[in-house]
Amino acid sequence: MAFPATGSDPFYQRGLALSASGRHHEAIENFERALAATPDDTRVLFALGNTARALGLDAAAEQFYRRVLATDPARIEALVNLANLLRARGQAEAAIALLAQPLSQTPGQPELWLTMGSALRERGETEKAKQHFRAALALRPDYAPALGNLADLLADDGAVEEALGLYDRAIRADGQNPQLKLNRAVLHLLAGNLKQGWQDYEARLKIAGKAPRYQHGLPRWSGAPLRRARLLVTAEQGVGDQIMFASLIPQLSDRAQKDGGAVVLECEPRLVALFRRSFPRVAVRPQQLESRGGVTHALYGWLKAAGGAGAAVEMGSLPKYLRKTLADFPAPHTYLVADAQERAHWRHVLSGGGAAPYIGICWRSGKTNGLRGLQYAPLEQWAEFLKTLPGTVVNAQYDAAEDELQKLEQLSGRTILRPQALDQKQELDRTAALFSELDAVISAPTAVSWLAAAAGTAVFKVLYDTSWTSFGQDHEPLAPAAHCIRPRKAGDWPSAFAAAGSALEQHFTAQINN
Repeated sequence: MAFPATGSDPFYQRGLALSASGRHHEAIENFERALAATPDDTRVLFALGNTARALGLDAAAEQFYRRVLATDPARIEALVNLANLLRARGQAEAAIALLAQPLSQTPGQPELWLTMGSALRERGETEKAKQHFRAALALRPDYAPALGNLADLLADDGAVEEALGLYDRAIRADGQNPQLKLNRAVLHLLAGNLKQGWQDYEARLKIAGKAPRYQHGLPRWSGAPLRRARLLVTAEQGVGDQIMFASLIPQLSDRAQKDGGAVVLECEPRLVALFRRSFPRVAVRPQQLESRGGVTHALYGWLKAAGGAGAAVEMGSLPKYLRKTLADFPAPHTYLVADAQERAHWRHVLSGGGAAPYIGICWRSGKTNGLRGLQYAPLEQWAEFLKTLPGTVVNAQYDAAEDELQKLEQLSGRTILRPQALDQKQELDRTAALFSELDAVISAPTAVSWLAAAAGTAVFKVLYDTSWTSFGQDHEPLAPAAHCIRPRKAGDWPSAFAAAGSALEQHFTAQINN
Protein backbone atom coordinates (compact mmCIF):
# COMPACT_ATOMS: atom_id res chain seq x y z
CA MET A 1 0.00 0.00 0.00
CA ALA A 2 1.07 3.58 -0.56
CA PHE A 3 0.10 7.01 0.66
CA PRO A 4 -1.58 9.28 -1.89
CA ALA A 5 1.09 11.08 -3.88
CA THR A 6 0.21 14.52 -2.56
CA GLY A 7 2.38 17.22 -1.11
CA SER A 8 4.35 20.03 -2.60
CA ASP A 9 7.86 19.18 -1.42
CA PRO A 10 9.85 18.79 -4.68
CA PHE A 11 12.33 16.35 -3.10
CA TYR A 12 9.48 14.10 -1.95
CA GLN A 13 7.82 14.20 -5.37
CA ARG A 14 11.13 13.56 -7.14
CA GLY A 15 11.83 10.66 -4.79
CA LEU A 16 8.49 9.06 -5.63
CA ALA A 17 9.22 9.33 -9.34
CA LEU A 18 12.71 7.88 -8.96
CA SER A 19 11.50 5.00 -6.81
CA ALA A 20 8.74 4.19 -9.31
CA SER A 21 11.37 3.89 -12.05
CA GLY A 22 13.56 1.57 -9.95
CA ARG A 23 16.20 4.18 -9.09
CA HIS A 24 15.87 3.51 -5.38
CA HIS A 25 19.22 4.82 -4.18
CA GLU A 26 18.60 8.20 -5.81
CA ALA A 27 15.07 8.17 -4.40
CA ILE A 28 16.40 7.73 -0.87
CA GLU A 29 18.69 10.74 -1.30
CA ASN A 30 15.69 12.89 -2.23
CA PHE A 31 13.51 11.53 0.57
CA GLU A 32 16.25 12.24 3.10
CA ARG A 33 16.49 15.83 1.89
CA ALA A 34 12.71 16.17 2.21
CA LEU A 35 12.84 14.67 5.70
CA ALA A 36 15.53 17.12 6.77
CA ALA A 37 13.01 19.92 6.27
CA THR A 38 10.10 18.10 7.96
CA PRO A 39 11.46 15.31 10.24
CA ASP A 40 8.02 13.98 11.24
CA ASP A 41 6.43 13.96 7.78
CA THR A 42 4.73 10.56 7.73
CA ARG A 43 4.46 10.60 3.93
CA VAL A 44 8.22 10.80 3.59
CA LEU A 45 8.87 8.26 6.35
CA PHE A 46 6.47 5.85 4.69
CA ALA A 47 8.11 6.36 1.28
CA LEU A 48 11.51 5.70 2.84
CA GLY A 49 10.15 2.47 4.32
CA ASN A 50 8.87 1.30 0.95
CA THR A 51 12.09 2.20 -0.83
CA ALA A 52 14.25 0.55 1.83
CA ARG A 53 12.21 -2.61 1.47
CA ALA A 54 12.57 -2.53 -2.32
CA LEU A 55 16.34 -2.59 -1.72
CA GLY A 56 16.06 -5.51 0.71
CA LEU A 57 16.85 -3.31 3.73
CA ASP A 58 14.14 -4.81 5.90
CA ALA A 59 15.48 -3.58 9.24
CA ALA A 60 15.55 0.01 7.99
CA ALA A 61 12.10 -0.37 6.42
CA GLU A 62 10.69 -1.60 9.72
CA GLN A 63 12.11 1.40 11.56
CA PHE A 64 10.54 3.84 9.10
CA TYR A 65 7.13 2.14 9.28
CA ARG A 66 7.24 2.17 13.07
CA ARG A 67 8.11 5.87 13.03
CA VAL A 68 5.00 6.49 10.93
CA LEU A 69 2.88 4.55 13.42
CA ALA A 70 4.43 6.35 16.38
CA THR A 71 3.07 9.58 14.92
CA ASP A 72 -0.17 8.16 13.50
CA PRO A 73 -1.03 4.75 15.08
CA ALA A 74 -4.13 4.29 12.94
CA ARG A 75 -2.39 4.77 9.59
CA ILE A 76 -3.69 1.74 7.67
CA GLU A 77 -1.03 1.80 4.96
CA ALA A 78 1.83 1.64 7.44
CA LEU A 79 0.13 -1.10 9.49
CA VAL A 80 -0.38 -3.23 6.40
CA ASN A 81 3.11 -2.76 5.00
CA LEU A 82 4.76 -3.43 8.36
CA ALA A 83 2.65 -6.55 8.86
CA ASN A 84 3.56 -7.78 5.37
CA LEU A 85 7.23 -7.15 6.07
CA LEU A 86 6.98 -9.19 9.27
CA ARG A 87 5.21 -11.97 7.38
CA ALA A 88 7.95 -12.01 4.74
CA ARG A 89 10.49 -12.54 7.52
CA GLY A 90 8.54 -15.51 8.86
CA GLN A 91 7.11 -13.55 11.79
CA ALA A 92 3.42 -14.28 11.29
CA GLU A 93 2.80 -14.17 15.04
CA ALA A 94 4.21 -10.65 15.25
CA ALA A 95 2.07 -9.56 12.30
CA ILE A 96 -1.06 -10.95 13.96
CA ALA A 97 -0.23 -9.17 17.21
CA LEU A 98 0.33 -5.91 15.34
CA LEU A 99 -3.02 -6.09 13.54
CA ALA A 100 -5.31 -7.45 16.27
CA GLN A 101 -6.17 -4.18 18.00
CA PRO A 102 -6.48 -1.99 14.87
CA LEU A 103 -8.77 -4.61 13.30
CA SER A 104 -11.05 -4.67 16.34
CA GLN A 105 -11.14 -0.88 16.46
CA THR A 106 -11.65 -0.28 12.73
CA PRO A 107 -13.39 -3.41 11.35
CA GLY A 108 -14.52 -1.58 8.24
CA GLN A 109 -11.09 -1.69 6.60
CA PRO A 110 -10.83 -4.57 4.09
CA GLU A 111 -7.03 -4.16 3.92
CA LEU A 112 -6.75 -5.16 7.58
CA TRP A 113 -8.94 -8.25 7.10
CA LEU A 114 -6.85 -9.26 4.09
CA THR A 115 -3.51 -8.83 5.84
CA MET A 116 -4.67 -10.62 8.99
CA GLY A 117 -5.99 -13.45 6.82
CA SER A 118 -2.63 -13.74 5.08
CA ALA A 119 -0.81 -13.95 8.42
CA LEU A 120 -3.22 -16.61 9.68
CA ARG A 121 -2.69 -18.57 6.48
CA GLU A 122 1.04 -18.58 7.07
CA ARG A 123 0.43 -19.89 10.58
CA GLY A 124 -1.49 -22.78 9.07
CA GLU A 125 -4.93 -21.58 10.23
CA THR A 126 -6.53 -21.86 6.82
CA GLU A 127 -10.17 -21.87 7.93
CA LYS A 128 -9.71 -18.66 9.90
CA ALA A 129 -7.83 -17.21 6.95
CA LYS A 130 -10.78 -17.98 4.66
CA GLN A 131 -13.12 -16.23 7.09
CA HIS A 132 -10.95 -13.13 7.03
CA PHE A 133 -10.73 -13.08 3.23
CA ARG A 134 -14.51 -13.45 3.01
CA ALA A 135 -14.91 -10.59 5.50
CA ALA A 136 -12.71 -8.41 3.29
CA LEU A 137 -14.87 -9.31 0.29
CA ALA A 138 -18.05 -8.50 2.20
CA LEU A 139 -16.70 -4.98 2.57
CA ARG A 140 -15.30 -4.76 -0.97
CA PRO A 141 -16.72 -7.46 -3.30
CA ASP A 142 -14.24 -6.82 -6.12
CA TYR A 143 -11.16 -6.67 -3.86
CA ALA A 144 -8.70 -8.50 -6.12
CA PRO A 145 -6.09 -9.52 -3.48
CA ALA A 146 -8.78 -11.08 -1.27
CA LEU A 147 -10.32 -12.88 -4.24
CA GLY A 148 -6.90 -14.28 -5.15
CA ASN A 149 -6.01 -15.39 -1.64
CA LEU A 150 -9.37 -17.08 -1.13
CA ALA A 151 -8.97 -18.75 -4.52
CA ASP A 152 -5.60 -20.19 -3.49
CA LEU A 153 -7.06 -21.75 -0.35
CA LEU A 154 -10.04 -23.19 -2.22
CA ALA A 155 -7.65 -24.68 -4.76
CA ASP A 156 -5.70 -26.28 -1.90
CA ASP A 157 -9.00 -27.92 -0.89
CA GLY A 158 -9.43 -29.29 -4.40
CA ALA A 159 -12.09 -26.77 -5.48
CA VAL A 160 -10.08 -25.73 -8.52
CA GLU A 161 -13.03 -24.66 -10.69
CA GLU A 162 -14.43 -22.42 -7.95
CA ALA A 163 -10.95 -21.00 -7.43
CA LEU A 164 -10.61 -20.26 -11.15
CA GLY A 165 -13.91 -18.38 -11.03
CA LEU A 166 -12.57 -16.19 -8.23
CA TYR A 167 -9.41 -15.47 -10.20
CA ASP A 168 -11.50 -14.51 -13.22
CA ARG A 169 -13.31 -12.00 -10.98
CA ALA A 170 -10.02 -10.72 -9.59
CA ILE A 171 -8.57 -10.16 -13.06
CA ARG A 172 -11.71 -8.35 -14.19
CA ALA A 173 -11.34 -6.10 -11.15
CA ASP A 174 -7.60 -5.51 -11.59
CA GLY A 175 -6.65 -6.44 -15.12
CA GLN A 176 -3.29 -4.67 -14.94
CA ASN A 177 -1.98 -6.91 -12.15
CA PRO A 178 0.24 -9.60 -13.75
CA GLN A 179 0.55 -11.54 -10.48
CA LEU A 180 -3.14 -12.41 -10.65
CA LYS A 181 -2.72 -13.87 -14.14
CA LEU A 182 0.33 -15.81 -13.03
CA ASN A 183 -1.60 -17.25 -10.09
CA ARG A 184 -4.46 -18.18 -12.41
CA ALA A 185 -1.92 -19.83 -14.70
CA VAL A 186 -0.89 -22.12 -11.86
CA LEU A 187 -4.50 -23.20 -11.31
CA HIS A 188 -5.13 -23.80 -15.02
CA LEU A 189 -1.96 -25.87 -15.28
CA LEU A 190 -2.85 -27.80 -12.13
CA ALA A 191 -6.20 -28.61 -13.73
CA GLY A 192 -4.49 -29.75 -16.94
CA ASN A 193 -5.70 -26.72 -18.94
CA LEU A 194 -2.30 -26.33 -20.58
CA LYS A 195 -3.20 -23.97 -23.41
CA GLN A 196 -4.79 -21.36 -21.15
CA GLY A 197 -2.24 -22.02 -18.42
CA TRP A 198 0.81 -21.33 -20.57
CA GLN A 199 -0.89 -18.26 -22.02
CA ASP A 200 -1.44 -16.84 -18.51
CA TYR A 201 2.07 -17.93 -17.50
CA GLU A 202 3.47 -15.25 -19.82
CA ALA A 203 2.35 -12.71 -17.20
CA ARG A 204 5.38 -13.62 -15.07
CA LEU A 205 7.54 -11.55 -17.42
CA LYS A 206 5.61 -8.42 -16.48
CA ILE A 207 6.24 -8.80 -12.74
CA ALA A 208 9.03 -6.57 -11.51
CA GLY A 209 12.04 -8.63 -10.48
CA LYS A 210 10.64 -11.93 -11.77
CA ALA A 211 13.01 -11.92 -14.74
CA PRO A 212 16.07 -9.81 -15.55
CA ARG A 213 15.94 -7.10 -18.15
CA TYR A 214 17.31 -8.85 -21.21
CA GLN A 215 19.75 -6.64 -23.11
CA HIS A 216 20.03 -8.70 -26.30
CA GLY A 217 17.78 -6.47 -28.43
CA LEU A 218 16.42 -9.45 -30.38
CA PRO A 219 12.86 -9.96 -31.58
CA ARG A 220 10.86 -12.46 -29.56
CA TRP A 221 10.41 -15.91 -31.04
CA SER A 222 6.80 -16.81 -31.80
CA GLY A 223 7.26 -20.53 -32.32
CA ALA A 224 7.93 -20.23 -36.06
CA PRO A 225 10.25 -22.69 -37.87
CA LEU A 226 13.95 -21.96 -37.38
CA ARG A 227 14.90 -22.00 -41.04
CA ARG A 228 18.64 -21.36 -41.07
CA ALA A 229 18.09 -19.23 -37.96
CA ARG A 230 19.70 -19.24 -34.53
CA LEU A 231 17.46 -19.01 -31.47
CA LEU A 232 18.67 -17.66 -28.14
CA VAL A 233 16.93 -19.32 -25.19
CA THR A 234 17.37 -17.05 -22.19
CA ALA A 235 17.69 -18.12 -18.57
CA GLU A 236 15.12 -17.17 -15.98
CA GLN A 237 14.12 -17.97 -12.41
CA GLY A 238 16.14 -20.37 -10.25
CA VAL A 239 18.27 -23.44 -10.79
CA GLY A 240 15.37 -25.83 -10.32
CA ASP A 241 13.24 -23.99 -12.87
CA GLN A 242 16.06 -24.00 -15.41
CA ILE A 243 16.56 -27.74 -14.96
CA MET A 244 12.81 -28.26 -15.32
CA PHE A 245 12.46 -26.20 -18.50
CA ALA A 246 15.65 -27.71 -19.95
CA SER A 247 13.57 -30.84 -20.52
CA LEU A 248 12.35 -29.16 -23.72
CA ILE A 249 15.83 -28.44 -25.09
CA PRO A 250 16.37 -31.84 -26.80
CA GLN A 251 13.17 -31.45 -28.82
CA LEU A 252 13.92 -27.80 -29.60
CA SER A 253 17.42 -28.75 -30.73
CA ASP A 254 16.07 -31.52 -32.99
CA ARG A 255 13.55 -29.13 -34.47
CA ALA A 256 16.20 -26.50 -35.12
CA GLN A 257 18.50 -29.03 -36.79
CA LYS A 258 15.71 -30.19 -39.11
CA ASP A 259 15.04 -26.56 -40.03
CA GLY A 260 18.73 -25.88 -40.64
CA GLY A 261 18.90 -23.66 -37.57
CA ALA A 262 20.57 -23.83 -34.18
CA VAL A 263 19.96 -23.11 -30.50
CA VAL A 264 22.00 -20.99 -28.11
CA LEU A 265 21.12 -21.75 -24.50
CA GLU A 266 21.87 -19.35 -21.67
CA CYS A 267 21.86 -20.82 -18.16
CA GLU A 268 22.97 -20.37 -14.59
CA PRO A 269 26.80 -20.77 -14.54
CA ARG A 270 26.61 -23.79 -12.22
CA LEU A 271 24.67 -25.69 -14.89
CA VAL A 272 26.95 -25.01 -17.86
CA ALA A 273 29.11 -28.15 -17.70
CA LEU A 274 26.12 -30.43 -17.17
CA PHE A 275 24.06 -28.82 -19.93
CA ARG A 276 26.95 -28.87 -22.41
CA ARG A 277 27.39 -32.60 -21.96
CA SER A 278 23.64 -33.24 -22.06
CA PHE A 279 22.89 -31.06 -25.11
CA PRO A 280 25.93 -31.48 -27.40
CA ARG A 281 24.33 -29.77 -30.41
CA VAL A 282 23.42 -26.67 -28.40
CA ALA A 283 25.75 -23.74 -27.72
CA VAL A 284 25.52 -23.40 -23.93
CA ARG A 285 26.71 -20.16 -22.34
CA PRO A 286 26.69 -18.91 -18.74
CA GLN A 287 24.29 -16.15 -17.86
CA GLN A 288 25.95 -12.80 -17.12
CA LEU A 289 24.00 -10.55 -14.76
CA GLU A 290 24.63 -7.01 -13.64
CA SER A 291 22.71 -4.98 -11.07
CA ARG A 292 22.22 -1.30 -11.80
CA GLY A 293 20.08 0.93 -9.62
CA GLY A 294 18.42 -2.05 -7.99
CA VAL A 295 17.48 -3.58 -11.36
CA THR A 296 19.05 -6.80 -12.66
CA HIS A 297 20.17 -6.79 -16.29
CA ALA A 298 21.19 -9.82 -18.38
CA LEU A 299 24.14 -8.94 -20.61
CA TYR A 300 24.98 -10.42 -24.01
CA GLY A 301 28.38 -9.10 -24.97
CA TRP A 302 29.33 -12.74 -25.56
CA LEU A 303 26.55 -13.47 -28.06
CA LYS A 304 28.32 -12.32 -31.24
CA ALA A 305 31.33 -14.54 -30.54
CA ALA A 306 28.92 -17.43 -29.94
CA GLY A 307 27.57 -17.06 -33.47
CA GLY A 308 24.81 -14.55 -32.77
CA ALA A 309 21.07 -15.15 -32.92
CA GLY A 310 18.08 -13.90 -34.87
CA ALA A 311 15.43 -14.24 -32.17
CA ALA A 312 15.13 -14.97 -28.47
CA VAL A 313 12.70 -16.62 -26.08
CA GLU A 314 12.68 -17.20 -22.34
CA MET A 315 13.06 -20.79 -21.12
CA GLY A 316 9.71 -20.68 -19.33
CA SER A 317 7.92 -19.76 -22.55
CA LEU A 318 9.05 -22.86 -24.46
CA PRO A 319 6.14 -25.03 -23.20
CA LYS A 320 3.69 -22.59 -24.78
CA TYR A 321 4.96 -23.78 -28.16
CA LEU A 322 6.15 -27.33 -27.45
CA ARG A 323 3.90 -28.70 -24.67
CA LYS A 324 0.35 -27.71 -25.61
CA THR A 325 -1.23 -30.97 -24.43
CA LEU A 326 -0.25 -33.79 -22.09
CA ALA A 327 0.35 -35.96 -25.16
CA ASP A 328 3.26 -33.68 -26.08
CA PHE A 329 5.32 -34.80 -23.07
CA PRO A 330 7.75 -37.67 -23.78
CA ALA A 331 7.88 -40.49 -21.24
CA PRO A 332 10.20 -41.79 -20.03
CA HIS A 333 12.40 -38.74 -20.40
CA THR A 334 15.92 -38.68 -18.97
CA TYR A 335 17.64 -35.65 -20.42
CA LEU A 336 20.65 -34.85 -18.23
CA VAL A 337 23.84 -36.87 -18.73
CA ALA A 338 26.20 -37.09 -15.77
CA ASP A 339 29.97 -37.44 -16.11
CA ALA A 340 30.97 -41.12 -16.34
CA GLN A 341 34.13 -40.79 -14.22
CA GLU A 342 32.25 -38.92 -11.51
CA ARG A 343 29.57 -41.60 -11.50
CA ALA A 344 32.23 -44.27 -11.02
CA HIS A 345 33.70 -42.26 -8.14
CA TRP A 346 30.37 -42.00 -6.33
CA ARG A 347 29.56 -45.65 -7.05
CA HIS A 348 32.75 -46.52 -5.17
CA VAL A 349 31.97 -44.10 -2.33
CA LEU A 350 28.45 -45.43 -1.89
CA SER A 351 29.46 -49.09 -1.93
CA GLY A 352 31.98 -48.35 0.80
CA GLY A 353 29.46 -46.41 2.87
CA GLY A 354 26.81 -49.04 3.43
CA ALA A 355 24.46 -51.55 1.87
CA ALA A 356 22.17 -50.94 -1.08
CA PRO A 357 19.68 -49.55 -1.86
CA TYR A 358 21.07 -46.04 -1.60
CA ILE A 359 18.32 -43.53 -0.89
CA GLY A 360 18.93 -39.79 -0.94
CA ILE A 361 16.90 -37.44 1.23
CA CYS A 362 16.24 -33.71 0.88
CA TRP A 363 13.82 -32.21 3.40
CA ARG A 364 13.56 -28.50 2.62
CA SER A 365 14.47 -25.61 0.38
CA GLY A 366 17.05 -23.03 1.30
CA LYS A 367 14.19 -20.55 1.76
CA THR A 368 11.60 -21.43 4.39
CA ASN A 369 10.09 -18.07 5.35
CA GLY A 370 6.39 -17.30 5.23
CA LEU A 371 4.15 -19.60 3.21
CA ARG A 372 7.17 -21.49 1.87
CA GLY A 373 7.77 -22.90 5.34
CA LEU A 374 4.44 -24.74 5.23
CA GLN A 375 5.65 -26.73 2.21
CA TYR A 376 8.27 -28.67 4.19
CA ALA A 377 7.66 -31.39 6.73
CA PRO A 378 9.23 -31.08 10.20
CA LEU A 379 12.39 -33.07 10.86
CA GLU A 380 10.44 -35.19 13.36
CA GLN A 381 8.23 -36.47 10.53
CA TRP A 382 11.26 -37.18 8.37
CA ALA A 383 12.90 -39.08 11.23
CA GLU A 384 9.88 -41.37 11.62
CA PHE A 385 10.01 -42.05 7.90
CA LEU A 386 13.74 -42.82 7.95
CA LYS A 387 13.10 -45.63 10.43
CA THR A 388 11.25 -47.51 7.69
CA LEU A 389 13.78 -47.14 4.87
CA PRO A 390 15.92 -50.04 3.66
CA GLY A 391 19.60 -49.80 2.79
CA THR A 392 21.67 -46.64 3.27
CA VAL A 393 20.30 -43.14 3.73
CA VAL A 394 22.36 -40.51 1.86
CA ASN A 395 22.31 -36.78 2.49
CA ALA A 396 21.05 -34.94 -0.61
CA GLN A 397 20.21 -31.73 1.25
CA TYR A 398 22.54 -29.23 -0.41
CA ASP A 399 22.84 -26.90 2.58
CA ALA A 400 22.29 -29.33 5.43
CA ALA A 401 23.44 -28.07 8.81
CA GLU A 402 25.28 -30.62 10.92
CA ASP A 403 22.82 -30.14 13.77
CA GLU A 404 19.96 -31.04 11.41
CA LEU A 405 21.71 -34.24 10.35
CA GLN A 406 22.50 -35.15 13.95
CA LYS A 407 18.90 -34.53 14.99
CA LEU A 408 17.64 -36.78 12.22
CA GLU A 409 20.09 -39.49 13.24
CA GLN A 410 19.19 -39.24 16.92
CA LEU A 411 15.44 -39.32 16.30
CA SER A 412 15.52 -42.07 13.69
CA GLY A 413 18.35 -44.24 14.96
CA ARG A 414 19.76 -44.25 11.43
CA THR A 415 23.18 -43.20 10.20
CA ILE A 416 23.10 -40.72 7.33
CA LEU A 417 25.91 -40.99 4.80
CA ARG A 418 27.43 -37.58 4.11
CA PRO A 419 29.15 -37.36 0.69
CA GLN A 420 32.53 -35.79 1.38
CA ALA A 421 34.42 -33.15 -0.63
CA LEU A 422 31.27 -32.18 -2.52
CA ASP A 423 29.50 -28.84 -2.45
CA GLN A 424 26.03 -29.94 -3.52
CA LYS A 425 24.88 -26.36 -3.98
CA GLN A 426 27.76 -25.15 -6.16
CA GLU A 427 29.05 -28.31 -7.88
CA LEU A 428 25.86 -29.30 -9.68
CA ASP A 429 27.63 -31.36 -12.35
CA ARG A 430 29.27 -33.58 -9.73
CA THR A 431 26.05 -33.67 -7.71
CA ALA A 432 24.15 -34.92 -10.75
CA ALA A 433 26.66 -37.79 -10.95
CA LEU A 434 26.03 -38.64 -7.30
CA PHE A 435 22.27 -38.59 -7.81
CA SER A 436 22.63 -40.81 -10.88
CA GLU A 437 24.14 -43.52 -8.67
CA LEU A 438 21.38 -43.40 -6.06
CA ASP A 439 18.58 -45.94 -6.24
CA ALA A 440 15.97 -43.37 -5.24
CA VAL A 441 15.59 -39.88 -3.84
CA ILE A 442 12.92 -38.80 -1.37
CA SER A 443 12.65 -35.04 -1.59
CA ALA A 444 10.68 -31.99 -0.66
CA PRO A 445 9.72 -29.88 -3.70
CA THR A 446 13.15 -28.39 -4.39
CA ALA A 447 15.74 -28.20 -7.16
CA VAL A 448 17.10 -31.52 -5.86
CA SER A 449 13.98 -33.33 -7.06
CA TRP A 450 14.36 -31.88 -10.56
CA LEU A 451 18.08 -32.58 -10.80
CA ALA A 452 17.73 -36.19 -9.70
CA ALA A 453 14.69 -36.92 -11.88
CA ALA A 454 16.25 -35.26 -14.93
CA ALA A 455 19.24 -37.58 -14.48
CA GLY A 456 16.87 -40.56 -14.48
CA THR A 457 16.79 -41.43 -10.78
CA ALA A 458 13.42 -42.32 -9.29
CA VAL A 459 12.25 -39.40 -7.17
CA PHE A 460 9.40 -39.38 -4.68
CA LYS A 461 8.42 -35.77 -4.08
CA VAL A 462 6.70 -35.36 -0.70
CA LEU A 463 4.19 -32.53 -1.06
CA TYR A 464 2.27 -30.33 1.36
CA ASP A 465 -0.71 -30.44 -0.99
CA THR A 466 -0.02 -30.65 -4.70
CA SER A 467 2.37 -29.64 -7.47
CA TRP A 468 1.15 -27.37 -10.27
CA THR A 469 3.86 -28.72 -12.57
CA SER A 470 2.21 -32.15 -12.34
CA PHE A 471 -0.69 -30.80 -14.43
CA GLY A 472 -3.03 -32.99 -12.39
CA GLN A 473 -0.99 -36.18 -12.96
CA ASP A 474 0.61 -38.47 -10.36
CA HIS A 475 4.08 -37.59 -11.65
CA GLU A 476 5.96 -34.63 -13.12
CA PRO A 477 5.44 -34.77 -16.91
CA LEU A 478 8.47 -32.52 -17.46
CA ALA A 479 10.63 -35.10 -15.63
CA PRO A 480 8.59 -38.32 -15.44
CA ALA A 481 11.00 -40.06 -13.04
CA ALA A 482 9.58 -37.77 -10.32
CA HIS A 483 6.50 -39.18 -8.59
CA CYS A 484 4.19 -36.74 -6.77
CA ILE A 485 3.34 -37.91 -3.27
CA ARG A 486 0.26 -36.07 -2.05
CA PRO A 487 -1.25 -36.19 1.45
CA ARG A 488 -4.90 -37.01 2.10
CA LYS A 489 -5.37 -33.35 2.97
CA ALA A 490 -3.03 -30.36 2.89
CA GLY A 491 -0.30 -30.62 5.52
CA ASP A 492 -1.16 -34.18 6.60
CA TRP A 493 2.45 -35.31 6.72
CA PRO A 494 1.86 -38.80 8.22
CA SER A 495 -0.37 -39.72 5.27
CA ALA A 496 2.14 -38.25 2.81
CA PHE A 497 5.04 -40.25 4.22
CA ALA A 498 2.93 -43.40 4.39
CA ALA A 499 2.19 -42.96 0.68
CA ALA A 500 5.87 -42.31 -0.02
CA GLY A 501 6.82 -45.53 1.76
CA SER A 502 4.30 -47.54 -0.25
CA ALA A 503 5.42 -45.99 -3.53
CA LEU A 504 9.07 -46.66 -2.73
CA GLU A 505 8.33 -50.29 -1.87
CA GLN A 506 6.42 -50.75 -5.13
CA HIS A 507 9.31 -49.18 -7.04
CA PHE A 508 11.89 -51.57 -5.60
CA THR A 509 9.57 -54.55 -6.08
CA ALA A 510 9.11 -53.64 -9.74
CA GLN A 511 12.88 -53.36 -10.16
CA ILE A 512 13.38 -56.84 -8.72
CA ASN A 513 10.66 -58.33 -10.93
CA ASN A 514 12.16 -56.71 -14.01
